[in-house]
Amino acid sequence: MKTPSLWQGIIFAAACIASAGAASGADDPAAQLRAARSLRCTYQSTVGTWVRSGRRTIEEDKDGTSATYDDIDPKKGTARIIANAGAADLAAWIDRQGTLWLVERTPLGYEVVTTVYPMYAEGTRDFVVLESRHTLSGWIAVAATSYGTCRIWQ
Repeated sequence: MKTPSLWQGIIFAAACIASAGAASGADDPAAQLRAARSLRCTYQSTVGTWVRSGRRTIEEDKDGTSATYDDIDPKKGTARIIANAGAADLAAWIDRQGTLWLVERTPLGYEVVTTVYPMYAEGTRDFVVLESRHTLSGWIAVAATSYGTCRIWQ
C-alpha cells in the first residue's frame, strides 16, 4: 500500500477546509446582498459627537427610525431612499467583499454614507448596517453614526 505524499496530504486538507467554508448562494450573505434590489433598514442606536463652541461631547441615543432602500442597481450605480424626510436618489456600489455602499448628497450639500455589510446581525438573517453623517448647524458641528439591521424587502 502506497502512503500519500506530504503534498497530497496538504492539498487534501486545503480542499476540505475550502469546501467547509464555502456557503451556498442561499446561505451566503454576500450573494444575498448582491442580489438584493430593495432593503428595509431599522436603526437601533446612534452615537453622536457634538462640538459646540469648540467643546466636544459624545451622546448615545436609542434610534428607532427606519428607511427603505429601493431600486438598488450597483451596475448602474444607483438606488433610492424612502424615509421620514422624503425620498432621494443615491449613488450605489458593491465592493469586492460584497459590502453595499449607498451615498446621498442632501439638499444642504452634506453626504450621508450608508454601508450594508455582508454579515448577519447575531441570531438573525438581517444584515448589519452603519450610517454616518457629518453636519454643521450654525456653530455646532455633528458627526453621527447609526447602527441597525437591514432585511431584503422584495
